[in-house]
Amino acid sequence: MKKIYWYLSCLFLLFPAITKAQKVPAANLMTIESVVVDENGSPISGAFVYGNEGVAVAKTDVRGKFTLYTPELSDLLIEAQGYESFVFEPGQYRNTETLTLKKSTFLYGERDAVQIAFGKVKKGNLVNAVTVFDPKELRKYDNTQSISSALTGLIPGMLGGSNIRGIGNAMFVVDGLPRDISTINLSEVEQITVLKDINSSILYGNDAVNGVVQITTKRGQPFKKQINATAYYGISRPSALPEYLSSADYMELYNEARLNDGLGIQYAPGVIENYRSGNQYRYPSIDYYSKDYLKNLKPFSRAMVDFSGGNNVATYYSNIGWTQTGSLYNFGEGKGLKSNVFNVRGNIDLKVNRWIKSAMDAVVVLNNNNSPTGSFFTNAATLRPNLFAPLLPISLIDPENAILKGHKNDIDDTYLIGGTATYPTNPIAAGYSGGTNRQVQRTFSFNNRIDFDLGSSVKGLAFHTNLSFDYLTLYDQFISNTYASYEPVWSATEDKITSIRKYGEDVRTGTQNVGNASYRRRIGFYGLLDYDRTFNEIHHFAGSLLAYSTSDKVQTDLQGTKNANLGLRLAYGFKKKYLVDFSSAYVNSAKLPEGNRTAFSPSLGLAWMVSSENFMSSATFVDYLKLRVSAGSMNSDNGIPGFFLYDEKYSGSGSYSWYEGTRSRAGVVPTNGGNPNLAFEKRNELNFGVESMLFKNRLSVNANVFTSVYSDQITRPLTIYPSYYTTFIPYRNFEENSYKGAELGLSLRETIGDFSIVFGANVLYSTSKVNKRDELFAVNSRNRTGQSVDATFGLESEGLFSDINDIAGHGIQAFGTVKPGDIKYKDQNADGVIDANDEVRIGRSQAPLSYGLNLRMSYKNLTLFARGNGRSGSNGALSNNYFWVDGDDKYSAYIKDRWTEATKATATLPRLSSISNTNNYRSSDFWLYRDNFFTVDRLQLTYDFPIRLTNKAGVKALSVFADASNLVMLSKVRHIKELSIGSEPQYRSYSLGLNISF
Repeated sequence: MKKIYWYLSCLFLLFPAITKAQKVPAANLMTIESVVVDENGSPISGAFVYGNEGVAVAKTDVRGKFTLYTPELSDLLIEAQGYESFVFEPGQYRNTETLTLKKSTFLYGERDAVQIAFGKVKKGNLVNAVTVFDPKELRKYDNTQSISSALTGLIPGMLGGSNIRGIGNAMFVVDGLPRDISTINLSEVEQITVLKDINSSILYGNDAVNGVVQITTKRGQPFKKQINATAYYGISRPSALPEYLSSADYMELYNEARLNDGLGIQYAPGVIENYRSGNQYRYPSIDYYSKDYLKNLKPFSRAMVDFSGGNNVATYYSNIGWTQTGSLYNFGEGKGLKSNVFNVRGNIDLKVNRWIKSAMDAVVVLNNNNSPTGSFFTNAATLRPNLFAPLLPISLIDPENAILKGHKNDIDDTYLIGGTATYPTNPIAAGYSGGTNRQVQRTFSFNNRIDFDLGSSVKGLAFHTNLSFDYLTLYDQFISNTYASYEPVWSATEDKITSIRKYGEDVRTGTQNVGNASYRRRIGFYGLLDYDRTFNEIHHFAGSLLAYSTSDKVQTDLQGTKNANLGLRLAYGFKKKYLVDFSSAYVNSAKLPEGNRTAFSPSLGLAWMVSSENFMSSATFVDYLKLRVSAGSMNSDNGIPGFFLYDEKYSGSGSYSWYEGTRSRAGVVPTNGGNPNLAFEKRNELNFGVESMLFKNRLSVNANVFTSVYSDQITRPLTIYPSYYTTFIPYRNFEENSYKGAELGLSLRETIGDFSIVFGANVLYSTSKVNKRDELFAVNSRNRTGQSVDATFGLESEGLFSDINDIAGHGIQAFGTVKPGDIKYKDQNADGVIDANDEVRIGRSQAPLSYGLNLRMSYKNLTLFARGNGRSGSNGALSNNYFWVDGDDKYSAYIKDRWTEATKATATLPRLSSISNTNNYRSSDFWLYRDNFFTVDRLQLTYDFPIRLTNKAGVKALSVFADASNLVMLSKVRHIKELSIGSEPQYRSYSLGLNISF
């Protein structure tokens, strides 16, 4: 809580300094008294009136009256729900007693503007499969800052936070050009539009083949100065931690594993008992996930403030944030470490003259991620508990030992760092004395847009340019110490260390080093000639001619990724009822041979506003109904894995044979043949959609049915060439996958007195199929063709072998020597041998059914919001050494249900083995689980202070909140899904905070 108070103190101290320049001496103020009415002369209550300098804000009463004290010659900005906002110049309100606002047209008002590719349209003119997401509305009751998290479970048609329709990861665009979104906070975002069909995304060319998530950041508003601040403090607790066996249990089971392999035991019973109850330093049993090394929680905090405002010449928006995250480590260098992220955004819009506007955006993100040296979590998952004692008590060492007199690194004057000849360095030792590592990430982004209004020459004509430059640098800044570790020799009769061996030297140079440096540079540009005009409120024409180019280069990548295309969009609307959109791209690729480097990608979208037809007049419950259909063909090189695949390639480090293989010689050999006809991969799509608002806007429906075919995918088709031709085989456009499915989004709103409820649900059902694949298996059951793209293949298990007779009566399994307790596999082709030819489809890795639910309930000023998402129909697989245990692997608690002679009737896992077991640990349905789950991602309770109190406090709005993230998972395999092996754990997070607006 101390951090919350500190953040709030900073914000309140900062506020007077910020607003001081806004205050105007009373002598320069004039009094304005007027009435705000609609076009029928009826008063508008609750309208907000802003002065030119933002000195005061007035609100109209029930008769539409207001009184405002503002500087002379001030423009007035008036905003009211359901009306178009308007700026009145001094001459307009000095000569009239009333100020008239025009009613906002349903779906065509200024608040209905939707950002599409390289432009925006009114929602009523939208033809494509596009979902619009309003972050400002969400953040009133959900304080999440992650864009990916906010999209998960809220957008119809999205699988998670980046995959559209289960087809592949989308292209992310920020303010018109491709960008990484990991450094953008949701508080900076004005609108997110998800462009799902080809017709909506095609203008972005190659990289938009899987759809586009388009992010538009906030801009300042003329005559509307505003300051918003957020601060919160919270804790994160691991959702689950791995559980490993103690040294004594490990030794017992390892002896069992050796006996299973026909070997003798390695640990005598007396030794095992010593490790169970003896001196912990002499007989260590290290649990790296215990409280000795990890805390139960780690703290985090964030403070953000944004400023916006301006006038009719210049507007600005700025966002400043600081995020701090504590450490989970409970020992050594990592115990008090904190990681910090500092971000600054500045967006400026300038009106150069009446026909030229410019916008400049700059973003700086400084990220310092601090940690001790070494890979603690990687080692924690592999180091067995009995290997060494991390700490040796000095009190157990002979005080006359010469090593004690010369040592430098000890722990609290109490312990020496333990080690062995095999492990002279280890994660515990590194955590205490190895030094610290700071991973430094610096992100710089810049945008410059220029808009030319050419309406004086041709009404409705404009020209736009946008130039972006992004630079990301990443490097490690570390102090790397060398240290001594010590291996004890214990007394045979008592727990005393009689002598000690030293490994390494204690050297703390204090020198700061830099390493592992990398960078990424991205440049983007487009020029756009745009036309938009409506004739006689009947014919609406719109068109865009685009030139677009991006270049993305990372360190060690000599070629970089370059994309360039021309785009053309032509749109027509008749009486706002019949809409047509033709969008296309002429794409270019440097990955293809000359003559095939360009291609034309067309698409067409049609929409019919059914609710505007006369025959719908009797359907009073229908407020809005639109039917849509779109189709397109997109050429892309996004899936082509490299450059110069069309060239013949040779290697100088090979050999070739002749004379029936009896003669060979080293020399230059081919690696692949050439193909001058190599061409783009293609996506062809058909999409049907419906949008509707029903029952006076209480129920909204958005649905799409789609089918997509990805054809001409590039591979080296081995199956269509003779076997001796392998190294000469060229890359070809050969394979094909198809996808189809449906998505549905619903939102229901209801208000009863002071109580209101909003319920939202969305569902995606998406299936896929391999239409054509380069394969030639000996048995048809192994063919991927005809199966889902994400199909998993492996052996079908039939339980565990119970005894020698069971093995003898079964087919021969060609995966090493089989013993009782090993997995038994089905002989699919009945040839008496179980090998790779017996693999069949055993599951699928991607859920065909995904869904999201959200609920918002409000009573007066109190709001409860909950959001969750789920998936059904896929399979997860157990595969890492937490579950697949053989050889010298560390033993987890999971293997307690292993096969033994005594538990053969109930065992659920195969026998233990001290050698590599290739029979048990391979792809089979034995290791699959049904991966169905539902997760409550967010839960937040918000209280908005009444306006009468905030006005007295001199603020526009004030709210406090308590929230939780990743709160609960409902799944039969939750204990598996929430585990992270070899990496930092997953977390549940809880926080308290406030939002305040001035």
